[in-house]
Amino acid sequence: MVEKNKCCGKTVEKQATIEKPYHFVDSGLPNVYLVGIKYWTCKECGKQSAEIPALKDLLTKIARVVTQKEDLLTGQEIRFLRKRLGKKSADFARIIGVVPEQVSRWENDPSTSREKSADKLIRVFYSHLSGDSELKKHIDRHIEEFLSTIPGEEHTDRYRVKHKNATWTAEPIPA
Repeated sequence: MVEKNKCCGKTVEKQATIEKPYHFVDSGLPNVYLVGIKYWTCKECGKQSAEIPALKDLLTKIARVVTQKEDLLTGQEIRFLRKRLGKKSADFARIIGVVPEQVSRWENDPSTSREKSADKLIRVFYSHLSGDSELKKHIDRHIEEFLSTIPGEEHTDRYRVKHKNATWTAEPIPA
């Protein structure tokens, strides 16, 4: 993707380096910096534009590192993952099991606390629906460990498993 600045026409081409990375604000996250790309800065107004190759792959890799981080997701990260899935806030809320206002609070109010179980569910949900097979494999390998601290609503002592018409069905029997 190439978007050279047209604002003043006096741009300077630069190369993003480790020492001077390009701040990728268009990712929707405040803390993403790119290295190894060309970008242009207007000498007069300071506006920047960049040549970002393989944008889809870039966003996939950003989402992967976000879902695998150790601390709780920020509101901006939740919004980023939701948008990567192409889900409206209300649809995302329904799938996660909260009201749409809760998703809005998570995404927009940094002081809103998130429960670990909701955080994990968002990560698993994203990992399975994103189409990122590497991320899905990673989550699947660690799913038991990943979900082990989520409290259950009911305790199940037994399971009813039926065989009918050459098919098995199973259901929990609450204690």
